[in-house]
Amino acid sequence: MTSELVFRAVFSTLWILFFAGPGWARYSARRRMGERPADQIIPRQRLVPILAIASFAPFWFAGIVFYAILPGWISFLSIPLPDWFRWMMALAGALSIPFMYWGFRTLGKNWVHAMEPSKFQQKKNEILVTTGPYSYVRNPVYLGAFSLILAQALVAANWLVFLPALPIIAIIYMQVPGEEAMLAERFGGDYREYKNRTPRIIPRLRRKHQAQQEQQPSPS
Repeated sequence: MTSELVFRAVFSTLWILFFAGPGWARYSARRRMGERPADQIIPRQRLVPILAIASFAPFWFAGIVFYAILPGWISFLSIPLPDWFRWMMALAGALSIPFMYWGFRTLGKNWVHAMEPSKFQQKKNEILVTTGPYSYVRNPVYLGAFSLILAQALVAANWLVFLPALPIIAIIYMQVPGEEAMLAERFGGDYREYKNRTPRIIPRLRRKHQAQQEQQPSPS
C-alpha cells in the first residue's frame, strides 16, 4: 500500500507545475508582443461566471491546501479509492500538463485571455491556429486543465477537493461557446470549416476529414 505522503508529494508537485504554467505563458506572450500589463476592464458578461467561480474557489483551494499540508484535518472526508486507480489518475494529471503547455506554445502570441475580447478584436495580425494540439481539439488548453483538475481531485481522494472542482470545471466550460463565437466572428468561414472537422474538447479516434477521404471512392 502506497504511503499517503507519496500521493501528497505527487499532488503538490503537479499543482505547482499547473499554476506556474498559465502565468509563464501569459508573461511570454506579452513579452513576444512587446506589451505591458494594463488595467483590465472586465466585460459585464464575464462578471456572472467570475462570481460563480469565486463562490466555489475558496472551498476548492482550501481542499488543495489542507490535503497538501494538513491532511489530518480533512481525513474524515476521504474517498476510499484503490491505490492503482490513484496512480492512474496521477499519470493522467502528469500527461495533462505537457499537453496544456503544448497548446500554449502552439498558440504563441495569438493567445488572448478570455477576459480581453476587446483587445482580441483590435488586433489585426492574428492567425487561426489549427496545428499541433489544435488539429485534434479546438480547446486543448481547456482539455489539459480540466483533465488535470479532475485527475488531481481523484489522486487526493477527498471530497473537499473533488466536489468543488466539478462546478468550477462546468462554469469554465460554459464560457467556451462565447469564445468560439468571437473566433467565428473574426475568422469567418475558415473557423466554421475548422469547427466542423475538429471536436471541441474530446478528441475523436479518427479525424473527420481523414474518414471522409477514406469513404470517397477511388478512381477506377
